[in-house]
Amino acid sequence: MFDIVILALPTLMAAGGIAGMVWAVVRLRRLRAAWHSGIEVQGRCLRLYATTVTRRQGAHRSSSTTLHHVYEFTSQDGERRRFEEAGGSATVIEGDSVVIRYPQGRPDRATAIPPGDARTRVGTGILLAFLTLFVAGCVGFGVFYLSVFKPAKEKVTERIEQPWPSAPPAAPAPAPPKGFPTGVPSGFPTDFPTGFPTGFPSGFPSGPGDLP
Repeated sequence: MFDIVILALPTLMAAGGIAGMVWAVVRLRRLRAAWHSGIEVQGRCLRLYATTVTRRQGAHRSSSTTLHHVYEFTSQDGERRRFEEAGGSATVIEGDSVVIRYPQGRPDRATAIPPGDARTRVGTGILLAFLTLFVAGCVGFGVFYLSVFKPAKEKVTERIEQPWPSAPPAAPAPAPPKGFPTGVPSGFPTDFPTGFPTGFPSGFPSGPGDLP
């Protein structure tokens, strides 16, 4: 469960980066299809506005501003259409006439960006390079975790959960050497004489006649 939680965030971030790369490639392909279709109609800018995104990284703060245009044009089948597009020229303001291009049969993919626009190509290249590094960083984190951090964590956990070693069993008493006499008394003798021997006079002589 811990591994899933740790790897979920970089996985989602990598998926978002890949989705951004796919979007950038698809947008560039659609622009090229509109540029090379040969269908051009006159349009008009109805509205111009800008959006600003501010990013903060600690004490540093950066901002980026993107222009948005709302265009109106009449397709070849006589239908009036409107669409909004980001990244257009800053010199186009409300009421200006512009050339609208779109692929054959797809007026819903119209664009007012001129063919081979350098800013669009450079911006797409920078975005793809950044997203590539971003995805590579997410994948690298996952590989590092699975190949280095996870095995180290498992070893530490195994050592913590391992029971402490018990005391070694006592060594058996050494066997007596072969040939050792077995009849040796193990204590003090108990047959020492405790009194005078029999027949030994027990008193002192009382007169001269008692002497031998």
